[in-house]
Amino acid sequence: MVIDQRAQTDFSQYHSYAFDPPQEDQEALSLDGQRVQKAVRQALASSPLQPANENSADLLVRYRFVPVDRFQGSSVQFGFGFWRDHYGLSTSTPVEGQTNQEYRLQIALVDRGDKQVVWQGTSRDTLYFEMATQRRAERIDTMVREMFNRYPPVATPD
Repeated sequence: MVIDQRAQTDFSQYHSYAFDPPQEDQEALSLDGQRVQKAVRQALASSPLQPANENSADLLVRYRFVPVDRFQGSSVQFGFGFWRDHYGLSTSTPVEGQTNQEYRLQIALVDRGDKQVVWQGTSRDTLYFEMATQRRAERIDTMVREMFNRYPPVATPD
């Protein structure tokens, strides 16, 4: 999990949140969007942040799935050599494989007043298209829970 925050932000001033879904979720909330929103509600249920109307919330919760290309492949190499007589033999096969697109979840908390991101979490774990429904839901729950375990951020000395 990668967590970032705006320096010198007083997180105690924030008491409420509302969702600001990505453009593709504006008309009809996607399945993954539904999973993210449910997981965020659960993660923030015992926090100082309470759900509110978008027009009155202190923070807007924005989420998106960032595409990541992952190469999966293999190669075989073989080497053989002698030291004194300077003989050697080497062979290798070309790398074979494919590139798969996976997605990392990124959640940003945006100050509704100044429209600036004050806190952001990005998962190191990924989702992929072939993932089963139950496993996908569990993975999103885990990602969101791990992110919000680190909210509000602990003040660090400069």
